[in-house]
Amino acid sequence: MKIRIVTSLFLIWMVSGQAQEIMLKLDGGTSGIAYNSSMGNGTLGFGGGIGVGYTYFFNNHWGLQTGIEARYNSNTFELYDNQQQIVVTNEIDDQGSAFEYRVNTSKYREDQHFYSFGIPVMLQYRGAISDKTGFYVGFGGKVLFPTKQQVAASAKDLELSSYYPDLNLEIDDLPVHGFGNTNDWENDVEVSLKTSVLLSVEGGLIFKLKEHLKLYTGIYIDYGLTDLQDENPTQNLVDYSPNGLEMVTANGVMAAEGIVESSKYLSAGIQVKLGFRLGKKNALQAEKTEVVTIEEPMETKALVPKVVEKNHEENIIEPTLTASEVAYMEKPLVFGNIDQIEIPEQLTERLKTIAGLANKNKESKLYITGYTCDLGSESINKKIGMKRARSVAAYLEAQGISRDRMEVESKGEAEPLFPNITHKNREKNRRVSIEVVSEN
Repeated sequence: MKIRIVTSLFLIWMVSGQAQEIMLKLDGGTSGIAYNSSMGNGTLGFGGGIGVGYTYFFNNHWGLQTGIEARYNSNTFELYDNQQQIVVTNEIDDQGSAFEYRVNTSKYREDQHFYSFGIPVMLQYRGAISDKTGFYVGFGGKVLFPTKQQVAASAKDLELSSYYPDLNLEIDDLPVHGFGNTNDWENDVEVSLKTSVLLSVEGGLIFKLKEHLKLYTGIYIDYGLTDLQDENPTQNLVDYSPNGLEMVTANGVMAAEGIVESSKYLSAGIQVKLGFRLGKKNALQAEKTEVVTIEEPMETKALVPKVVEKNHEENIIEPTLTASEVAYMEKPLVFGNIDQIEIPEQLTERLKTIAGLANKNKESKLYITGYTCDLGSESINKKIGMKRARSVAAYLEAQGISRDRMEVESKGEAEPLFPNITHKNREKNRRVSIEVVSEN
């Protein structure tokens, strides 16, 4: 158990150290122990939980999630009323003699509940439906650490008897020594449970509330791969008491020998999660602003040079470049495919032309900015945008443009040209822009 705890805490530390989203979770449904028993029937009760988690994104779709959860779980268990359902264990009486302790019940019932703490490690896939909604699917495992099970046991009748095999003697009516019948019996007990490994699956919808805030709604199911019952229980349903029937105490079905054949954890229901995106926009980038008027989509935009406002003092390019040449150079370079950072083949001829135009005025400077669509995390999109911008800068440098004349930045998913609501719009937003300005 100690090894499992240390391993789980290590996984939390490793993943949360690079977390890109912190998540608060609330869920509810049926939650407890799925019993398998030929002597009785267990029923799942209500359960609910809260949790906090972290997600590390590998790319626009896949991420690894972990955290910690606390949960309430409940059950009932009822023994069948049958004369053949007698629980038998070997005991020693107050005189040191061995005997078989036999317990038969009528209307025996246990109301059970326990709390648990879980550490999930789940792989999650996310996709987009529109610019404001998406979907997610997660699968993986959890380590469940249960507290002691609280049991309220009751029975209409308890028949407690003993059989001494050496004497071939059965005693069923000796109340002062703990043998006989007792009616309307009740008792409470705590039962230890084992740490369990769970298989977990979840899925649902994602709603973008704000730039850094998302709402997740969906369903989940957790199923135990290992039993919660301690190995090799040797106790009877109730304890033998040599001091009289009134001193008889419960042990619980989970501590009794031969009643429970398997006891797997099971939880299913609905969940709501709030995801807070980590990371802030670069303050220096926020200071750089540009005023752009787009009257038509980029395919038909008028060939008019843009007015660029920079923090540093810059003038419009020298008249050695015409307005149509500037517009040609500043028309967005569309990468199209998600995660694509290499120069698309269809852009190579255009970039050669841009390099030739840039060399007409060697006093001009090129501001190269990379963009993405809204799929994926903000930090991943910033990295992809920067890689796209650097690819364009490297290509222009290979065409003879001095590296000193180029400045590279990324705005990621910010400032889309078109609403991110269709596949085609997202393709057009995956782009690199070039702004041509004069250093004079």
